[in-house]
Amino acid sequence: MSSDISKTLDQKVVFPKVVEYSLLGGFFLGVITFISSLALGHQDAAWSAFHLNFVFWAGITHGGVIFACAMRITSSSWGRSLMRISESFAAFLPFVFIFLLILFLGREYTMPYTVLEYKQKWLSTPLVFFRSIISIGLLHILIYLYLYNSIKQDCVGTKRFTGFFAFLSSDDEKEKDYDSNLYKLSVALAFIYALSMSFLSWDFVMSLHPHFYSTLFGVYYFVASLLGALGLLIILSSILTNRFNLDKIITEHQFYDAAKIMFGLSVFWLYTFYSQFLPIWYANMPEETGFIGMRVFEQPWKSLSWVTVTAVFVIPFVTLIPRTTKIVKPALATIAAISFLGLFLEKIVLIYPSITHNHFHFGIESILISLGFLSLFLLCVVRFLRYFPIFVSKDQYLIKKLSKGDNH
Repeated sequence: MSSDISKTLDQKVVFPKVVEYSLLGGFFLGVITFISSLALGHQDAAWSAFHLNFVFWAGITHGGVIFACAMRITSSSWGRSLMRISESFAAFLPFVFIFLLILFLGREYTMPYTVLEYKQKWLSTPLVFFRSIISIGLLHILIYLYLYNSIKQDCVGTKRFTGFFAFLSSDDEKEKDYDSNLYKLSVALAFIYALSMSFLSWDFVMSLHPHFYSTLFGVYYFVASLLGALGLLIILSSILTNRFNLDKIITEHQFYDAAKIMFGLSVFWLYTFYSQFLPIWYANMPEETGFIGMRVFEQPWKSLSWVTVTAVFVIPFVTLIPRTTKIVKPALATIAAISFLGLFLEKIVLIYPSITHNHFHFGIESILISLGFLSLFLLCVVRFLRYFPIFVSKDQYLIKKLSKGDNH
């Protein structure tokens, strides 16, 4: 491997302090807005926005880590240079757990279940709390073990860290088979991810409508989360590549392949979206049509639903067919941003009609609360990339490819 590539692999990603302060300010603005909304008696608006953002950002956070796990499970080499950036999403994990606990404090507004008799035990508050804590907690433990092995592999014996993170640089586990451990953890994570995200989607989205039931809803949710995480990964990678001259490692080939995956996930998203409704029609279950009818035929949800489908499926499908848009970073990042915003809008369409009915109150308060979540997430990513290597620099696939001069 050339000295230039070695230098790039060890490069630190440090944003100006003004970026971190701005993100911190955005977070505190969201916190102040949430607290003041509750104090002013706007509980519906505050808790609805909190609920929406928790469901959305929990999916994005876990989806980023699962992208890296998928690279290891499939032994794919094309996305190795993007893995650490996607792993940085895990910096938001502590807040996901904290926000989950806060969500139960507002359960009068965030879980307004109209419980049918046969669902009473499943949707009882103690069982929902226990199920959520156990499933999310187990997922987080596995992710932390995965991150430990991933970062330790790069930093063992380097004395890169002192203080709190000094254990990551110690050489007491220098001979450990990190690749084997990471593969096993990735397989376990993929299984637990599917299970825990299914529980989360059932409890905090699907069950808000008493009569609606779909065995595909968990799949639909984590496919949307993977698509959103990939879109955000493309946006962040484009920014980092331009700002820190990482184009020797993250090349147009990585963006091209990421765009192809994004194209496929967009199609699969529409498939899982549509497939949930086919059984309702051919099994003649009119009691479940309320969930669909409200979102497809009643305003403002009807318009928002069509905007969602356009942003998440139509635009990516049409624009990602040509090769040019897959390799031109500004164009691809724009498409990814449209898809990402469409997926956020999708969560509004899924959640708000069930808890606010025909009262669409996504106003300035909801926007500022959402800004707080976005700012906190980006702040966590920025701080993660400041402390830890931006590339999985000891990964055998990445080293082999770069040593051969193959950056595809």
